[in-house]
Amino acid sequence: MILKYGIILLLYFVQFSCADYQLNIADGYNIHERPLEEGGGPLQVNASINVRNILDIDEKAQLVSLETTLRFYWKDHRIKPKQEYLESEDSYGKYTTLNPSMANNIWMPDIFIDQAKALRIPTYFVKPANIRVYNDSRIRYSSRINFDVACNMDFQLYPIDEQDCVIKFESYGLQNKQMHMTWLKDGLTVNPDIHLAQFTFRTMLLDEYTTDYYDLQYPGLELKLHLKRLIAYHVVQTYIPSTVFVILAWLSMFIPPESVPGRVGMGMTTMLTLTAMFSSVRNNVPKVSYISVLDLWMLMCIIFVFSCLVEFIVITALIRNGKKKTGLKVERVCQILIPALFIIWLALYIIVYSVGDFSN
Repeated sequence: MILKYGIILLLYFVQFSCADYQLNIADGYNIHERPLEEGGGPLQVNASINVRNILDIDEKAQLVSLETTLRFYWKDHRIKPKQEYLESEDSYGKYTTLNPSMANNIWMPDIFIDQAKALRIPTYFVKPANIRVYNDSRIRYSSRINFDVACNMDFQLYPIDEQDCVIKFESYGLQNKQMHMTWLKDGLTVNPDIHLAQFTFRTMLLDEYTTDYYDLQYPGLELKLHLKRLIAYHVVQTYIPSTVFVILAWLSMFIPPESVPGRVGMGMTTMLTLTAMFSSVRNNVPKVSYISVLDLWMLMCIIFVFSCLVEFIVITALIRNGKKKTGLKVERVCQILIPALFIIWLALYIIVYSVGDFSN
């Protein structure tokens, strides 16, 4: 047992020494002590993000899955790189690169992703992360991370809706007076090859914010993902088929009233098919208490098909009561009135929901 703990301590010492040999670390360095700014005030932490891919948009669970690279920059004047290891250079100056395991031995900002359901690091052998220490004591921590984050969606305008998903990166324990977070000027890069099946998207960095739902205020940053749904899928899968079924119900009115099985069978088949389509459409979105734009369309289609069935019942009753001429006259009126009303409804639907401004 003593040998086992001795080996563990030896491995830890070797790991720390190997990670430490590239740096000059001040005596008495404590990872629990926050670095201090030269002029005083809160520690400045800058950030940038690379959106590599949008992996999934789960509307029923109201989750968005992203593949990103996050980078955070801050200064810790207690740490200096040794000059002989400054082998690389970028826009910030010369730097040395450390293994990500060194993050356990230096102070790191306590940043987390608010409302994240799951985080995944695509590790093969070595964690996809690194630490850079620049000649001016600037530290950059960069890491690849995939995460699922909650996105509160509103489906009242579905399927012509637009959704805004705000992803928040917050400090867990440091307050505003201790740390200040900002995005870099060109802190957002997006993979131009990202293509979504049902959405177009835009990403933008929002101004830094402070939490207002705690007793204390904590700094944070926001990334906004704006999603606009492509309606072509629903035009082909829902709007055109439902319109065809309404037309079929209207064409059944030209079958002679004496052919009861033909008219009833055609009308009921159309009604049942529309009901099944309505149920299938509702399965694609969460169970919400309000009516969406697509729900309204499907309900109106069902009402028009139902009107054709009611018209046949009225005509049959009139004929059986010896009022055949009146029944045929009513049928001729309905053969013109029902399609006219449907065309008016279609025009109003397109004008209101396609041309209207829903920005508010």
